[in-house]
Amino acid sequence: MEVLELKPIKKRVCAYVAKKNKDDFHEFDLVALREFITKKKVDFITLDFNVDLKEFNDSELAKTLTQMNIKYFQVDIPEYAMGYIYQEIVEKNELHADLCEEYESMIDKDSLKGESLKNWIDMLRDEIQDKENFISLTLRPQWIVKKMLEITQSISSEEVSFLHLVQADICEDICAQVTDNLRELDVKVVQYTKKHNIINIEF
Repeated sequence: MEVLELKPIKKRVCAYVAKKNKDDFHEFDLVALREFITKKKVDFITLDFNVDLKEFNDSELAKTLTQMNIKYFQVDIPEYAMGYIYQEIVEKNELHADLCEEYESMIDKDSLKGESLKNWIDMLRDEIQDKENFISLTLRPQWIVKKMLEITQSISSEEVSFLHLVQADICEDICAQVTDNLRELDVKVVQYTKKHNIINIEF
């Protein structure tokens, strides 16, 4: 399965990563956020929230960022990038369901045919899981980092700082991969996603 080729850019980049509960973007401490953005000289913000961007645009958080002239970008894997893999998953899920139905209707599940069918079902389940893990834990983080670098590259300054706000349950899955990918590209990453750091940044 193809992976993205991510290359370092010739800038000094610092990424601040903070997590927030799913619906908490409506309840930000905007004073603390303003102070953080000003103190850290944040150039832009990236968002990994499972929300409609139009809904987010109406939030006080979005309005505050607009007032501060801070652009924000929702980052995610584009649909076309996972199209062929997702299609494979759909097809394998359909086949898996058909085989499970056939297996459940068998009278002699311990027969050679029954055991072979059960092995095929298990193999398909593992393949589906592997592909889903690849999308969520490898491909998606790489696309997020790719988008971050593209935004960074569009800024004329040689020193760029940005804040990545991520939904808490999403962070548990992919924050480690995103930060690892960034660090491999010589980006300084400051995480406020761990318990012992969270007191340092409370929006």
